Formats: sequence, structure tokens, C-alpha cells
Amino acid sequence: MNITENKFDDRDLLIDQLLQDVVVGIKDGISDRDAASVLLSGGTTPGPLYEKLSEVELDWEKVIFAPTDERWVEPDHPDSNEKLIRETLLQNKAASAKYIGLKSNGDDPILGQNETEEKLKLLPMPLDIVLLGMGEDGHVASLFPGLEDTKIAMDLNNKNLCHAVRRGGGDIARMSLTLSCLLSGRKIFLLFYGRKKLEIFTKAKRQQTAELPVSLLLHQDKVPVSLYWAE
Repeated sequence: MNITENKFDDRDLLIDQLLQDVVVGIKDGISDRDAASVLLSGGTTPGPLYEKLSEVELDWEKVIFAPTDERWVEPDHPDSNEKLIRETLLQNKAASAKYIGLKSNGDDPILGQNETEEKLKLLPMPLDIVLLGMGEDGHVASLFPGLEDTKIAMDLNNKNLCHAVRRGGGDIARMSLTLSCLLSGRKIFLLFYGRKKLEIFTKAKRQQTAELPVSLLLHQDKVPVSLYWAE
């Protein structure tokens, strides 16, 4: 394991430090190969980070973003990660950055998976930064425990970049990046808040188990993982 734990007393301090680290990763990508690729977490937690990042002076035309996962809804849907990212990050100075959405044609992600896969091949590899959140069940991206789709998506022999994830029970089907894709980055930044999630993280660090998908990120030596946590 190659894990760095950054713990903060204040969420604003956390966001300021994470912002600095993300900017360094983007600049390194541009410097190394004239392009930077960044995977972004959805949800409201990284919103303040995205807003501050949008105000940073960078060569944004050389930056390509994609989400780590997406509900199978149109980009203007209230539940769309793309909508959140466009409204918080792809504006101001970052308006010229490129974005690859996971939603493609097809009534469900199984039918749209091949098209999404082809779009994702435009990402410069290795990915410069993979920013992930974590749920209280230990899921990352849309890799929820206990699903056959998750099992397939977390199999490192599966070299696809994305995989459809269906939970049932009225939940909207999703497209998630695979574990192979998430581990094709130079750095993984794991961002979450609260004592309960920290306990889940600690448990996942002790033992690798499919019951806590985040543990597969922690029990590998290919990509360094940096935790950013606050109450």
C-alpha cells in the first residue's frame, strides 16, 4: 500500500490544499505531454473544489475532464454529474477545458457502453489525477458492493474503461469507470467527510474485500492514494 492520509480540522483548509495538489497534477501533465487528463467525482462534496479550480489560471484548452461515473440520464438532468461539473467547474477561466461525458445513445448503459468506451479512449493516458469520493458502504465511482456488474467492473482482467452498473429497486442505472481505468492514473485523491466514513476507510485499509470496493484501491502498489478527510 502507498497511502498518504491528509486530515484537516477545517473543510476550507482541506479544499485549499486539495486545490493546490490538483493544480500541480494538471501542470505536470501539461508539462510532460502538452495535455492533462483528470477524472472527477460527482456529488456535492467536491463542488467547492470545482468552483475554486475554475478560477485558476491554467492552459485549460489542454485539459480533458471525465467523470468517474454517471447516472444514465441526460446531461441537463438534476441528477447528472455532468450538469454539476459543468455548472461548478467548466466555467470562468476553465470554460475552455474539454469534457467527455459518460452518457451516450441507447436507452440503457448496456446499449450505450461501446459508444462511451470509444469516447473515453480520447483521454490521455496515464491519467494525471483520479479524484474519488466514497460512500458509507465503501463504494467508489458507481462500484457498489454485492452487484454482479461491480464484480465484472472490478476484475483487473477486464481492460475496458467503463462498465454498466444496475442496482435495481428503482435506482437509475449507471455507467462507471472500471477498476482497471481508475488504476491507470498517476495519482488517486480520495475525498470524503465524517467520522463514519473514516471508520469504513480504516476497515478497508486493514483488509481487502469485495464487500468494501474502496479496499481494492488501497491494497495495490501501482498508484499512490492520498486521503483528504475532515469532520
